[in-house]
Amino acid sequence: MAVQTRIVFDTTGINALENGGSASEPLMRALECGYQVILTAMSADEIISTKNPVRREALLSRLGRLLYTAKCLWPPHEIIRLLISAHFANPSAFDWTGVDVRERAYEVAIPRRDFDDPLCVQQRKEQFRVQEQFEKMWKGLRPKLDAILKRDPSKRPRTYQEAVEIASVHGRILWGFGAGLYERVVGKEPTDTEIRAFMDVCPPFRATCYGLVMAWYNGSLKLLDGTPTPKRNDLMMAAYLPYCDRFVTADWAQAKALREITNEARIGCEILSFEEFDRHFSLAV
Repeated sequence: MAVQTRIVFDTTGINALENGGSASEPLMRALECGYQVILTAMSADEIISTKNPVRREALLSRLGRLLYTAKCLWPPHEIIRLLISAHFANPSAFDWTGVDVRERAYEVAIPRRDFDDPLCVQQRKEQFRVQEQFEKMWKGLRPKLDAILKRDPSKRPRTYQEAVEIASVHGRILWGFGAGLYERVVGKEPTDTEIRAFMDVCPPFRATCYGLVMAWYNGSLKLLDGTPTPKRNDLMMAAYLPYCDRFVTADWAQAKALREITNEARIGCEILSFEEFDRHFSLAV
């Protein structure tokens, strides 16, 4: 039996499916029978927080239809918690693919619409809160780093790849991001050797750490030139990349960032714009 291609749609990809209306029907039918679609709790939360109730219901119906044959995964922070907990319990026997990260409650709640308008409003406020907190954290570092780099502007990284080199080769920033996540779950800070070993055997954790380097680069180091940069949720989607073969997004900045993250973190996932995915499908049929 042929192995089906695993596909994760970003929230923007689901919106693009809905925007296509009847033109999306051939693609929807193909997804239902020819691919293994994986939905994410992060996208579900973003859709639940949609302000317009008519649009929200349309997107939820789209999710519900995909759920006929799809499964849903926990939010990134919960996936990372589960992986760290499993590793801490038995490092020598750890296998990230054996950790159950499926969120069955969402699979039940979405078709049943187990949420009301006040919950949707609360979810929208929470989305704004975490994004604001995320931006504030990285922007808060910028004045301090600017003061240091002003003395030697040549040390400011011009690309994400250069930022990764600084974070991993010339300092313990990358390992520090990983150690911080690990300690938050188990209450014990791992050594650099331990966190590097865990990063090597746990691709979702590794992708998340490289996503944090991207946030550090964009928010604290990169010269501000007006180029769009991915937001918090866009980068946290990196945790899902090892669970799929293709990640589809209609967000240009997110696609660019995730491609760079997959390259640096050595994640075998193809990042496609929705237009690219749709075009590839059209050519195939």
